[in-house]
Amino acid sequence: MTVLSDMIRKNECKKVISASRKVDLVAFYPDYMAERLEETGAENIHSLVIWTRNPENILSHPRLNRALKQLNQIIILLTVTGLGGTPLETNAPTFDQVFRHLPSLIDFLGSAQRLVIRYDPLIDVIYQERIHLSNLDIDMFIDILNRTHLLGIKRVIVSYVTLYRKVEKRLEANEFRIVDHPMKEIVDFIGNQMIPQTEKLGMELSTCVLPNLTSQGCIDGNTLSLLHPLQESCSHANDQTQREDCHCTKSLDIGQWFVCYHNCLYCYGNPVQKLVKH
Repeated sequence: MTVLSDMIRKNECKKVISASRKVDLVAFYPDYMAERLEETGAENIHSLVIWTRNPENILSHPRLNRALKQLNQIIILLTVTGLGGTPLETNAPTFDQVFRHLPSLIDFLGSAQRLVIRYDPLIDVIYQERIHLSNLDIDMFIDILNRTHLLGIKRVIVSYVTLYRKVEKRLEANEFRIVDHPMKEIVDFIGNQMIPQTEKLGMELSTCVLPNLTSQGCIDGNTLSLLHPLQESCSHANDQTQREDCHCTKSLDIGQWFVCYHNCLYCYGNPVQKLVKH
């Protein structure tokens, strides 16, 4: 019995496992992720919440795929910013590259409601004082909405970039200048442009901390309980380990602060940080 599985067994409710806010385990560390799931034990897991930009290994990596098939419920929070493959996200896949996996992914999950799009973060930058890169673009957002809506996806999460000092330094070193927007402008963009478009399609938009406009967390115990195929309940308690204003419910994150090779230069984690030359 591992320390992790022993800790879980001491609690009445099965655990919600997060994989991971710290790094994209699916894309770059699938063997590590599979090992952690195996040692935890499928019988101790209520739901697995996966954070990823590239879900391909869920379907194609043999060991990870076997481990995932043992679980009752998997939720995928799929980050799609519209900026994959640009100098800001050099190694992140484009939406077209990710989109081709989504029908098979939904079949694997058992329901499109278990796949959530994170159009996150909203960001606006100038690269080398000549290239404007931004997803504060309602046409870009509508295109992603329309294509995911056709697959039955119902929920989108957005937030505005958090400019930690290490992020500012990294962007400056890589010749990016942030176009900073007043929070009122971001709130207006979300409330007056993004939300009406999601509602028109019968979809739901929620915000992640910045700005704090909605009350549903990215990991939401009530939703996980409702979607669970065996109607099992999980904790609805707020996760006190997250940022102030975070509405997520309790989960156990199995990631580590490994290097992430998507190289998204605004990330609070550990991108490769290579200088980008075009």
